[in-house]
Amino acid sequence: MQQIKDDFTLMRQALLESHPGIYRYTSPDTIQWIFNKTEQQLTHAMTEREFRRTVNPLFSYIRCGHTDVYPSKQYTKYIKKNKPKEFPLSVFWVENKLRIIQNRTKDSTLLVGNEITRIDGRPIAQVMQEMWELIPSDGYNQTFKSSVAGTNFGSFYRYLYGNDSTFTVTVKDSLGKSSSLKLSFSAPPKVSKKNAPKPVSAPKPNTVPTTTPLPRLKAPKVDKRRSLTLSAKDSTVAILDINTFSDRGYRKFYRKSFRTIKEKNIQHLVVDLRANGGGRSDASVNLMSYLLDSNYVVYDTIDAVRGRPSFNRYYGGKILRFAARKFWSKKISPDRIRNRSAAKVLKPAKKYGFKGKVYLLTNGGSFSAAAIFPSIIQQYNPRAITIGRETGGGQHGCNAFISPYVTLPNTKAKVRIPMFKIVLHVPGHDKGRGVMPDIPVAYTFQDVVNTKDLDIEKVYELVKNGQ
Repeated sequence: MQQIKDDFTLMRQALLESHPGIYRYTSPDTIQWIFNKTEQQLTHAMTEREFRRTVNPLFSYIRCGHTDVYPSKQYTKYIKKNKPKEFPLSVFWVENKLRIIQNRTKDSTLLVGNEITRIDGRPIAQVMQEMWELIPSDGYNQTFKSSVAGTNFGSFYRYLYGNDSTFTVTVKDSLGKSSSLKLSFSAPPKVSKKNAPKPVSAPKPNTVPTTTPLPRLKAPKVDKRRSLTLSAKDSTVAILDINTFSDRGYRKFYRKSFRTIKEKNIQHLVVDLRANGGGRSDASVNLMSYLLDSNYVVYDTIDAVRGRPSFNRYYGGKILRFAARKFWSKKISPDRIRNRSAAKVLKPAKKYGFKGKVYLLTNGGSFSAAAIFPSIIQQYNPRAITIGRETGGGQHGCNAFISPYVTLPNTKAKVRIPMFKIVLHVPGHDKGRGVMPDIPVAYTFQDVVNTKDLDIEKVYELVKNGQ
């Protein structure tokens, strides 16, 4: 038990000492309270998984989507070799209801559209609330939590309530009749190397149980990080689908894409950032240069705690952190440094800058760099319209740039602690919310089942009406 407490003490020390925005949205008294409350639960020896499950909720109080606790390398290797059985129902949380969208059991009475009201006697509202408490998000944002919990429902359920081989679901049919059924977790599907989907390079999602991608309400292009498509429906429209900002080669792609856009005389450009978990900030900033008409500033401040951490022996990314402190930043106070990219004036692209209408598609999966991008474009491009749902990342910034892991010496669990607090160059007060769409679009369950893309439909409606 002492080893568990030692790990918790180190985790607490590391977060309080080095997290640049730990009090950004939460008062010191509340942070102290949640640490004390969590420590009181460490009353017995625990496995690594039990430890993570116990401390996990406190990260929601920090309100930073880049700060979380992750499995150890050993646990991750074990799970890869011993894949856990899967939740046999695909579900979707919409209109405050959990509905079945795919039934992989042999029970034909479970129909697409049935509402799950209870699992193992627990009301679904309670289950979802407990899942959301495991998922840190920027500020008070809820769309990111809903996106992650919905996509990873089965993994979160087992993470929360254990590894029983069976579970009981209470479902309500279209006539309002309820019935209870006992189901079993199903074996994971076997995927041959030949038919395995090509992986998408993306930042690690901020979820503990799984690495399933965030949901996108359209057929995902799993083998493409980004693509430019000329619309077959309207020759004046092009769709720039950016699935991640995490990989290299973006400059050449953007330059080539905007050259094509100019050559084809495209007047309406869709930039699809739905389910884009972020990645390289420079890729996001480079894309901005093609959509802004004059010099622009992205970051007001990018600040970090000064000095070498006392827990440095457990903190990863040592060379990168050293370079960030010594070469990429300057001292602004005895205890703070500021990255030299802050307040930097950037220029729009000299060639191929786009002057037409821009439609930004966002949802709760638009996180980090994929939230920074629409925040700046929405503020400084009067030709841009944001369509969809509130982004998962904050409108006024986040804590990120460099986000190494602290490896706890006993459980070997990893705690991700971002190095810099980022404040974007946008007006107004930071209310702890994501980028709000100019035109909100809500999906019904039937829209999801019919794989409708209401966001792109709204784009064509605006184009048709000259908006």
